[in-house]
Amino acid sequence: MANSLNEVIKKLEQQRAGIDRALAALREIEGPAAAAAAPVASAPSAAPTRGKAKRKGGMTAEGRRRLSEALRARWAAKKAGTTGATAAAAAPAKATRKGGMTAEGRKRLSEALRKRWAAKRAGSAVVTKAATKKKRG
Repeated sequence: MANSLNEVIKKLEQQRAGIDRALAALREIEGPAAAAAAPVASAPSAAPTRGKAKRKGGMTAEGRRRLSEALRARWAAKKAGTTGATAAAAAPAKATRKGGMTAEGRKRLSEALRKRWAAKRAGSAVVTKAATKKKRG
């Protein structure tokens, strides 16, 4: 088992050496300024340093600022009553109603409800829907 681990370590070190050579060659192609600016990682550090923890969700300060400005603009447009681009974006156009009931349908419903309540007042225990439905023929 120790031999297999030593072999794995040796192969990984060879790969790291190959990667270092490839990086050095690429830096030479870019020029001497890029080679001087790029750090060379020759020795691995004993323990990785812990930097700032990654944020999990939430909003950045810049995002909060943009949201705040957008909300201020929307409220200003609403209070001013303008119909400019910001007001149009803030308040979508009123949607037209879809569906609904026709005048004839409302009248039939009203008559059916009157019949049901009249039957209830008269003392009938249950009035079925079939009795109040419009007969088709």
